Amino acid sequence: MLIAGDACFDWQKDSEMCDSREYLVSAAWITSGILTIIQVFRAKIIGTGYYLGTGLISVMGTSFTFLPIAREMVIRAITDAQAEGKCDCTPGTADDGSATCGYPFDCKGYGMEGYGRFLGTAMVAAFLEVVIALMPSKMRQKMFPPVVTGVAVMLIGASLIAAGIKYVGGGVFCAENDLAKSAALPFGPQLCNENGNVMLPFGSPEYVGLAFSVIFMSVFLQFFGSPFLKSTFLFWGLMFGCFVAGISTYEGKGSVWDKYERTFSFSKPDDKVIASEVHMKQGRQYKYFNDYRIRNAPWFTFLWAETFPLGFAPEYFLPILIGYFVSTAETIGDVTMSCKYSKLETEGPDFESRVQGGLLADGVNSFLACLFTSPPNTTFSQNNGVISLTQCASRSAGFSCAFWLILFGVFGKLGAAFTSIPICVVGGLVLQCFASVFVSGMFIATKHATRRNAFILMLSLALGIGVAMEPNLFEGGGVASFHGKNLRHNTGFWPRYKTCKTFPVDSETGAQVRTCTNDNGACCSEYDKGEDSNRTTAIILLKTPYAIGFIVALFLHLLLPEDKEEEEEEESGKEMKVDPVEA
Repeated sequence: MLIAGDACFDWQKDSEMCDSREYLVSAAWITSGILTIIQVFRAKIIGTGYYLGTGLISVMGTSFTFLPIAREMVIRAITDAQAEGKCDCTPGTADDGSATCGYPFDCKGYGMEGYGRFLGTAMVAAFLEVVIALMPSKMRQKMFPPVVTGVAVMLIGASLIAAGIKYVGGGVFCAENDLAKSAALPFGPQLCNENGNVMLPFGSPEYVGLAFSVIFMSVFLQFFGSPFLKSTFLFWGLMFGCFVAGISTYEGKGSVWDKYERTFSFSKPDDKVIASEVHMKQGRQYKYFNDYRIRNAPWFTFLWAETFPLGFAPEYFLPILIGYFVSTAETIGDVTMSCKYSKLETEGPDFESRVQGGLLADGVNSFLACLFTSPPNTTFSQNNGVISLTQCASRSAGFSCAFWLILFGVFGKLGAAFTSIPICVVGGLVLQCFASVFVSGMFIATKHATRRNAFILMLSLALGIGVAMEPNLFEGGGVASFHGKNLRHNTGFWPRYKTCKTFPVDSETGAQVRTCTNDNGACCSEYDKGEDSNRTTAIILLKTPYAIGFIVALFLHLLLPEDKEEEEEEESGKEMKVDPVEA
């Protein structure tokens, strides 16, 4: 939804990419279901000692690690096409009566091309994880010890918690652009449009209250629920949140509040329902659910109902490759904690074979996922939290989950019904799951508590969590659109104007315009592609919490010597072990 949704705004529009939102959701579900079967099944490769799959409840899903890169590539493809004058424009009439053609632009197909280049590049990079899976286990343990994998899982959890809190407040886009739109346009803050017919500013008490209804039910069941209800509290919490949202309404305040509340008006000029933003009417009640996605969704769909032109983007290859390194560390950590919560060994040959099988399945599955038009997949860190909270470790649950994922994807309207749940209600659910990811990472990272590992943990978390809390440290404007794009051009660790080859010229003075004022970042006529690619690579690595934190942890682990005193203590500890039978 986020990748295709970025192409739906007037300032960076690709109508074809925007229309693929429902398909991409269905494709992601079908892909996750198919790949989960491969991961849970665990087949031994004939004639070798290698396995494919973990044999645990390792539900696969679209990896959040690659989400910022995919969004960046789609948006960049659209804005570059717009700057180069390749897009369809809106016809108009000038003051003198002459015909004009300008904003908003529709860059049809360019967002699709950007996404296709992302898929193609990710397919090539996926072989890195396959290579790591086939390494000798001792080499893999040396590269990815618990302190490194724990940092990766913790920082992914921290990033997910940040997204979960944005869901709680009403949505990701409105959270990231609450101030940026007000700075760029005189229309008030960006309203949240993923909560039925009620569009309010981010952090509105109505949204937060619905999110906390899910959390309240979860806590209530832990106090008063039966063992079954305690084990399935996430489901019942979501159902209770949906119930509360279904019976709740919002009363419009009228024209005096137009900047801070809106709703949808629906029309059906052809076979598709169109949702348009309109002002609320005073005294009218508005619901937190609507059904236009369900009405637009096909009854049945499957993979390749829509396709994207595959390509390769060398400037994004290194960030995506780093993404697979992070995904590898995450998978090792996930499998470790899944084994722990499943009451299986976390050391020894059987454990190592599960790690190897999980990594090999991750690499193969990511390649297949891109082939299925979905972003790379990985074993979800939430598996650990769900196994721990539900106390269910049966592979049958994994196969059942895969069946339901495929069913939701194939039956388009069923999948659309789930995407119609208010995002703030979803936030109350995923916030609990995402926090459990961070906690799992803590357990992994502190498995061997030494002074050296504490230093590695301290420095990598300082930078990783630091850029998560202050995303504009390395890029002006941080994650914001609107005025944020102007700041990315003008300011930051490496402003984009430094990669511009040809600046626009002021029509009156004839002077070059090097600064961006209010053009949504489209302030360069032509970029130096090589230098711009280097900038993109560097900024993505620096601003992504689980990229910079993981890189710091990995390099410190490889460079810092082991503590001599602790090595001696460890050796003496081994010598002092006594056979309990003899004792």
